[in-house]
Amino acid sequence: MKLKRLVLLSSLILGLTPLSRGQIAGSSHDFSTAGNTLYNTTGELCIVCHAPHHTDANYQPLWNHGTTTSVFATYTGYNFSKTGMGGNGSAAPQPDGPSKMCLSCHDGQTAVNQFGGKYQGTTGVAQYFNHGNTMFSPNGGPSLGGTASTNGSLAGTHPISFRYDQTLAANDGALNDPTTAPSGMGGTIANDFLDQNMKVQCSSCHEVHDPTIAKFLRVSNVGSALCLTCHKK
Repeated sequence: MKLKRLVLLSSLILGLTPLSRGQIAGSSHDFSTAGNTLYNTTGELCIVCHAPHHTDANYQPLWNHGTTTSVFATYTGYNFSKTGMGGNGSAAPQPDGPSKMCLSCHDGQTAVNQFGGKYQGTTGVAQYFNHGNTMFSPNGGPSLGGTASTNGSLAGTHPISFRYDQTLAANDGALNDPTTAPSGMGGTIANDFLDQNMKVQCSSCHEVHDPTIAKFLRVSNVGSALCLTCHKK
């Protein structure tokens, strides 16, 4: 009887083991692998992005990395052509929320190895130190914002950090209503893809902790399925 209880308890413990470690390990977001030891030699998998103490209070959850604001004060955003999206060539708003965290590696300038926050004085602003000296570049992985010479252009990528609500969908005419259209993940677009402010962010399409689908996509794009979740074409 005791043996059966021990086996059951062990199964429960194993069942509660976080899955994200196994998902990140060996992926391109695992900077502790042999090819990325210059970035992360701590022996910890999550530490590049998250830490339990002395993190940047401006970003959650427990953000332990430098942010893209240290490189580009502004970005050149995607130009909307339709009136419903802002129209007449108006640019997408500046990145905010979790997208700025993604760009801290993918802007082409901020160092992947710029992690390990520690507070200085009483300012509440986390100061970071570099592990190694290699910067993230187009040669080191996907760069969205280019280089300093392009001044952080995001004009060639899907717009981010804009509000996607019923009004936008109605004005555009080719977008599904995010409050009612299914996401393919069990809820609506608004519930599963948008942030708390009804904004499209990098995380709307990408799940950084799960490389199961290519490009860390949240939903397979076979047959443009992910695109057609929001776009009516």
